[in-house]
Amino acid sequence: MFADVLLVIDLQNGVLKDGEQEIWHRDELLEAITSRIDTYRDNHIPIIFVQHEDELLQAESEEWQLVSEIDHRGSDFYVKKRHANSFYQTNLLKVLTKLNVRSIEFCGAQTDYCINASLEFAHGLGFNNVMKHGYSSTYDNRFMTADATIAFFENLWRERFVKFI
Repeated sequence: MFADVLLVIDLQNGVLKDGEQEIWHRDELLEAITSRIDTYRDNHIPIIFVQHEDELLQAESEEWQLVSEIDHRGSDFYVKKRHANSFYQTNLLKVLTKLNVRSIEFCGAQTDYCINASLEFAHGLGFNNVMKHGYSSTYDNRFMTADATIAFFENLWRERFVKFI
């Protein structure tokens, strides 16, 4: 099953590595998303890369760049954001409208921030959201481990905001 577009959120050097700590299951996440990108490309379905920008992720800096393991091309679409919600004060909705998108497949980082905010907002706009289990990741926090956080959000989203495929 495919959505009308694959939305890849914040797979940036400075997001997937915080100081010396890597995001939970970094290599597995990138392998899974790379496979999904390849599948979408093979089926000529658009891919949108979202990149977060702030004081730690300054535009064009090494930390801001997409990780080298991800195949991104000039023919793909790119959105720069300054908020967890990928729609907030960006051109994302305009790009989706231009592409006649009704369904979005989500993947990327971080589960509890940018994925959550963007996925729930897209649902509120009427998009049909899909996702594969484990195609987002995050870090341990003071309340939960990363894997518990991912499980919590996937359970929260299931059949409310996203259909898991």
